[in-house]
Amino acid sequence: MAPQENIKSFHHDVTDEKAGALQTEEMVVQRITDEDLLRISKEAMPRFWTATGFRICLIIFLQGCNQAGYGVDWAVISGINAYPAWHKFFNIEIDGVKFAHITALMRIGTVVGAPFLALNDRIGRRGVNFLGNALVICAALMQALAPNMSCFMAGRFFLGFGSALMSSPQYIAEVAPVHLRGRIVGLFGACFQIGSVAMNAGMIGTTRMAESETNNWSWRLPLLLQMFFPAVVCSLIYFITPESPRYLMLRGKREQARKVIAKYQTTSGSLDEPIVDIVTSQIEESLETSRTGFRQSWNFAVFVTKTVRYRLLVLVLYSMFQSWNGGGIVSYYLTPALKTVGVTAPITQLGVNLGLTATYFVFTAIGGWFVDYFKRRTLIFAGLVGIVCMQTAATITSWQYSLKPSSTTSALTIMWMFMFQVISATFIATMHNLYPVEILSLPLRAKGMGLYGVIQGACGAIEAYGISIGISKVGYKIWCVYIIYNTLQLVASYFVFPETSKLSLEEIDAVFETPGVAPVKMSLDIQKAKKEKARLDREAGIVN
Repeated sequence: MAPQENIKSFHHDVTDEKAGALQTEEMVVQRITDEDLLRISKEAMPRFWTATGFRICLIIFLQGCNQAGYGVDWAVISGINAYPAWHKFFNIEIDGVKFAHITALMRIGTVVGAPFLALNDRIGRRGVNFLGNALVICAALMQALAPNMSCFMAGRFFLGFGSALMSSPQYIAEVAPVHLRGRIVGLFGACFQIGSVAMNAGMIGTTRMAESETNNWSWRLPLLLQMFFPAVVCSLIYFITPESPRYLMLRGKREQARKVIAKYQTTSGSLDEPIVDIVTSQIEESLETSRTGFRQSWNFAVFVTKTVRYRLLVLVLYSMFQSWNGGGIVSYYLTPALKTVGVTAPITQLGVNLGLTATYFVFTAIGGWFVDYFKRRTLIFAGLVGIVCMQTAATITSWQYSLKPSSTTSALTIMWMFMFQVISATFIATMHNLYPVEILSLPLRAKGMGLYGVIQGACGAIEAYGISIGISKVGYKIWCVYIIYNTLQLVASYFVFPETSKLSLEEIDAVFETPGVAPVKMSLDIQKAKKEKARLDREAGIVN
């Protein structure tokens, strides 16, 4: 039997009686390269348009509703900010401290709610999803029927709390077939905008109501409609989506987990398909070798241990990068941003909002479909360079408008906003739920995604006050802050973010856990070694 000390890392700490079996299992898992895994997965499901593909489509639909429900708020708060009746009822301005409170409270609710994602390992992925959507339904009612600002603010907080539990990229990654995982997670991220597009279109249809300063149903109705997607999820989640195989394995239901893997990752549905045993072994290896403390739902101390600290650094920087790249200006704060270039009519503001949201949705879907063709670092660098260029252009045309207002400079500024959406959606949004999942090993994933939500919520709350107060004080010059920040983020990304594209779970663990080696360098070295191996195999005539 292999001595225990030969099998060590932060999630390789096992008893003597398990060490021999574990070592054999690890050898099997390690012999399966990423390319082999993809090939075996494709062989198990060579065609998508089968009964298995249909079942996956149902999962994408329902989890897409999860994302859409979260995305609705972007459209609602940005849209009703253009409604005179809403401002009159609550006596608030389109920017400033009061509006900052309203936007920030949702983010604060997200911060408070995100740690409860750790319940994924207690009540299951579906249970957490159901709970989050039910809370959003209650919060939507509180906001829509609010008799005063206190009730409205409470609704905002609980909306954020529930929304933190709704997003489920972890679930998608654990259920989707291996060879389709990147695309499906990317498309899942694009569904965020479906709710925003639908809500923006609906709000344009109520423009006549919006023009009135006394018709409070002009803003109450959109807030009520926030319940639609969560209601769909609550009604159907236990009927058309399976529980995550990882959760089933965690609860000791190995055969149920194997049946889920066979049903959703193979065309035949047979338990004898090789992919079933391979995926099962990977899950078992990650669960059986994790330290007891790291498996406790509320134990986040793992993230400050030496072997996990670098993952935490990447997670924090990536969360900040996603939250502070300037997207808030063209979402929650679009109304005051458009006001800086002379666009004040509610119907025009709603039209621009709809166009920006639809553009974001289309290009997120396109980016999600092609995400696996490019390296993660390439997408991050291209996105940041493009964003900085568009924000610089928007600053210049906004400055020109402030000197001499004209329809040309106003239209150009709006065009740069659209280009910002194209670049952000294609290169950045596609990895919103993909890169964090990849950098977290399986034992860390539930708690890690909860922590990811906490950091994003905190960043969002800070941004809410920063933009709202900043844009009321300095106007278009708020773009300059983001130009500087995104430039610094570009430099930090180059030196801090490892490459995870086409790396197996074991290789990603090695990147983060190998002592004395810079993670970025090691990840790039592995990529080079794989490319060189593929070249040598081609020259030798070896075909996978």
